[in-house]
Amino acid sequence: MATFLFLVQLLFIGTLTTSANAETETCNWLLNTTESNFTVSVTPDVYKANTTYLVTITDNKNLTNNVTKYLLQALSPQNASLGKWHVEESENCSSINTIVLSGTENKANWTSPESNITSVQIRAYIRLKDNSTQLSTVTLRKETGTPTTPNSVSMVQSSSFFIAVIQLPLVLITSKLLS
Repeated sequence: MATFLFLVQLLFIGTLTTSANAETETCNWLLNTTESNFTVSVTPDVYKANTTYLVTITDNKNLTNNVTKYLLQALSPQNASLGKWHVEESENCSSINTIVLSGTENKANWTSPESNITSVQIRAYIRLKDNSTQLSTVTLRKETGTPTTPNSVSMVQSSSFFIAVIQLPLVLITSKLLS
């Protein structure tokens, strides 16, 4: 009986060790990545606080049959995790929340935080059957620049018209004087 309890304890400890190694294995995938040209699209494509985005990974090289996992991260300009991913499986890789999607899921929803940041980088990783990992990124930025309002356009147009009306008689008078 004591041997049986001892074996059960070893089995339990082995299970814990295996799951801990699986978590670190996922994070290790991120260490040796190569840049890739697969597409990461985010809708909407402008950053706003407290907004839900659809992040979609599209494979440009027909790697779809070789993909085992998709991993996604959302990072501030200071490389800190931001927002909330709406998926069940996630990992904490060096204090960065990394979500894990199966090879058949290539979309996830992410909600931006209630903060005053100017940009967010979405990192997408593809883990392939040959144990290689590829990376592609997209950066969402706040809209900058002041949109032109109809009133300011009208003001510019009317002032240009006013200048043209004054210059026309001056040109006519100058041409009479010179001739």
